[in-house]
Amino acid sequence: MKKLIIAAIFILLAGVAFCQNKSDIEKEKKAIMAVLQEEGNAHAEHDLEGLQKAYINDSHTVRVHTRKNNYSILEGWDQVNSLFESWLTMDMSKIKNIVHSKDNVIIKVLDNNAWVICDNIWKYERDGESVERSEIQITFLEKNNKEWKISFNAIVSKPGPNREKTNASS
Repeated sequence: MKKLIIAAIFILLAGVAFCQNKSDIEKEKKAIMAVLQEEGNAHAEHDLEGLQKAYINDSHTVRVHTRKNNYSILEGWDQVNSLFESWLTMDMSKIKNIVHSKDNVIIKVLDNNAWVICDNIWKYERDGESVERSEIQITFLEKNNKEWKISFNAIVSKPGPNREKTNASS
């Protein structure tokens, strides 16, 4: 009987630990998505301080952009921050009602590191016409001082206007 009680207690403790770990991962995923949404919102609002806050500001920070016929790789915080500063000079007077969202999100959390792949969706009006743009976002994050920060961010253009959705799980 004593062995049965010990086994039952062990199973109960293992179950609690498993549920706690799964709960912690879901909490981390929500925190990670909040960082990505805040980074997108800062971009939409031309909020340099918000962009700076979302990223690790060191020499290992990388941002990659691909477009139809070219790409750019920015290495180190100085280059990434210079890109953000250049966005502040853009004329945004013709762009209205910006809405930024994420879809088809896949997240993997590994201790103090995580990666995310998702559709990065922008909807807005330019010169009175509705525009929708969707790209693939691939982001690596690191947890420093209990906060998730972006260390690598790739914005990849999709090859065409139509994309078949798949049922990928996170």
